[in-house]
Amino acid sequence: MKIFNKSTNAIILGGIFFLIPLLLFIVLITHAIQLAMPLGRKLVEVFHIHSVFGAATVTIFTIAILVFICYLSGYLVQKGLVNDWGQKVEDKLFLFFPSLQILKYRLLGDKPVQESDDNWKSILLKEDNFYRIAFITSFEKGFYSIFVPDAPRMDAGEIRFIAETEITFIPISMKDAMNSLNSFGRDGALEKYMVK
Repeated sequence: MKIFNKSTNAIILGGIFFLIPLLLFIVLITHAIQLAMPLGRKLVEVFHIHSVFGAATVTIFTIAILVFICYLSGYLVQKGLVNDWGQKVEDKLFLFFPSLQILKYRLLGDKPVQESDDNWKSILLKEDNFYRIAFITSFEKGFYSIFVPDAPRMDAGEIRFIAETEITFIPISMKDAMNSLNSFGRDGALEKYMVK
C-alpha cells in the first residue's frame, strides 16, 4: 500500500523546490549580516546612535547599510556607470553561473542598446520556416557570431558564425527573450515581434 499518492508527491516536491532557494537566500543574508556587523557596530559607536530597539540597534543599522549598498549598486548598474567594470569578468561569471544572466535581464530589464555596447543582443533567428531565440555576441568583418542557447538553461547551446548577407533576424527585447527561455516559451510574448 502506498503512503503517498501522486498528487501528494507532487505537492511535497513543489514544497522542496520552494524551500531550497528560500533557505539559500536566508543563509546568504545571515552571512552578509554577520560580515557587515563589525562595520555597523563601529558606525553606531561613532555616530552615538541610540534607539528604542536597544541591543538590536546594531543589527538594524547593519541591515540598513546592506540595503543601501544594494540600492547604490543597482542604481549604478542601471545607469551604466559600472556596466563596463569588466565584460570579461561578467562573461566568466555567466560561464560558471549561466542563470545569473537570466536573472540579470529578468530583474533589471532592458537598457537602450548602444553601438559600442559589448552586451549580447537578443534576436529571433530565422531558420527554414521557424524562428529561434539567439544572441548576437559580436559582429566583425561582415560576420555575426551567434549563440543559440538550449532552453530553459543557457549553460549549453551552439555558436554559429554567419555572414551578414546570409542572416535574417528580428531584434527583440532581452527581457522578453529571457522570460521566454525560462518559461519554455510561455512568457515573453515573442509573437508581437513576428507579426510586425
